[in-house]
Amino acid sequence: MTDEFAARRVATDVIAHLERRRSEIAADEGAVSAEVERALAPVRDAYRESALPAPYFAALEKEIREIVPRRWREAAREFTDLEARAFGSWRRGDVYARVSYVFVGLVVGGLCLRAPFIPIWEKWFPFALAAGSWWLPDLQALWHRRGYARRLGGIVQEISSRQRALEGAVTLAELLPAEGISRTGPRS
Repeated sequence: MTDEFAARRVATDVIAHLERRRSEIAADEGAVSAEVERALAPVRDAYRESALPAPYFAALEKEIREIVPRRWREAAREFTDLEARAFGSWRRGDVYARVSYVFVGLVVGGLCLRAPFIPIWEKWFPFALAAGSWWLPDLQALWHRRGYARRLGGIVQEISSRQRALEGAVTLAELLPAEGISRTGPRS
């Protein structure tokens, strides 16, 4: 199958379409299904125009309709809820929270220097820990975004793993030229 209509590419395009409206539709199953249909429409039209065998795209659409809405909605609801709560950051990671993190990092770093059972003797360690703690809310958000991206990648990978079965839906008869047309041209 051409790369344009490969399962991985179509699934990625559908998920990208869903992501554009994630916050609006993640909680509504009907809206997710409607958006999947809306995302598949231009791909279906392009597939028809290229005159490729119809059973492949029918099987691909079936797989996408069965897998993507359910799995995407599950992942998107959790991520949208986390995002609405600023990924669980204290005070949503505002300046006061970040300054507090810096002071806590400075204190913890100082205690690490004084503790005899922790082998850290560099005097700059508390300052490095304090400077790094300023970015804690950003790192927390990055952690959750990467996890969400992995979940979306898992959905694409699941559909992509079925590529051979999808191509198996096309029979040899559908790939042969229509009757009455030879390789050199139509019969006279």
